[in-house]
Amino acid sequence: MSDEIPPEEKNIAIKRINSILNEFEDSLKIAENLYEDAVKKGAGKIQKEIQKKIRKIKREETLLHNIILFLEGEV
Repeated sequence: MSDEIPPEEKNIAIKRINSILNEFEDSLKIAENLYEDAVKKGAGKIQKEIQKKIRKIKREETLLHNIILFLEGEV
């Protein structure tokens, strides 16, 4: 049995992952804007929570990029 993923399935997966990446990008922009507002208002606790979320989004984004590279056979 072959472990190869059919090209059509790869393309569908890559399109879906790209869609998720776009959602991450939008979420990251929102989080960064909220962070800037929290900095301006001096809301330290909120700043820390938003920083955690931003780091998590960036980690997930990197993971998804790596998955795309794997699916495309570039890794």
